[in-house]
Amino acid sequence: MKKCFIILCFFITVFAYSAPQKNKKVITFKADIASYQEVKAKNVFKGQGNAYLEIDDYKIYCEEIEIHFFKDNKGEDQIEKALFNKTIRIFNDEEQVQIGGEEAEYYREEKKFVIRNNAFYTDAKDEVAVFGDTIYNYDEEKVTIIQGNSRIYQKDIFAKGAFVKYTKSDKQMSISGFPTVRNQGSEYSARKIIVDVENNTFILQGDLSAEILNTDDSK
Repeated sequence: MKKCFIILCFFITVFAYSAPQKNKKVITFKADIASYQEVKAKNVFKGQGNAYLEIDDYKIYCEEIEIHFFKDNKGEDQIEKALFNKTIRIFNDEEQVQIGGEEAEYYREEKKFVIRNNAFYTDAKDEVAVFGDTIYNYDEEKVTIIQGNSRIYQKDIFAKGAFVKYTKSDKQMSISGFPTVRNQGSEYSARKIIVDVENNTFILQGDLSAEILNTDDSK
């Protein structure tokens, strides 16, 4: 079985280098046990146990991986998507971003991750962590969407709501779906809340309600 794994890794590396020079990229795939099969005229690589995939700008660790290939117009194999299961950790070292959960998919043409089940997103640069039921991370658009039971921790701010859209270009998180935000003991709610990640502030829009902590010690 170990011999099969070595051949598999070699094939993927050679395939990555066979692309035209301008699109030349190395794809690294590792696992304790690896297998190959053809499903509906498509090639599928599977890895189990200490699985690892390095693709584009991401390093992905998990217990199970499936890599799906398709034939392009030249008859060459291209990666369509990758599926991940169990204890998933996705790293982008350049952006200092970590994403995780128990189930995930990566669609390579769109450069989109979908993460489910205990999903989280952390940005070390901006000291922000977001948790939710499902996370959609769009790499090219620099947008992350969190749906269902969303919670945001950002320095002194804790916010929650049903839906969060994080646009990294302006470093703002738009929260909707009965959003609330807590800051320094006070709690606010509104129809929509925008957290300014860079400046550690927030904006309340529509139907504002507030419970403000009184810290007057003069009495």
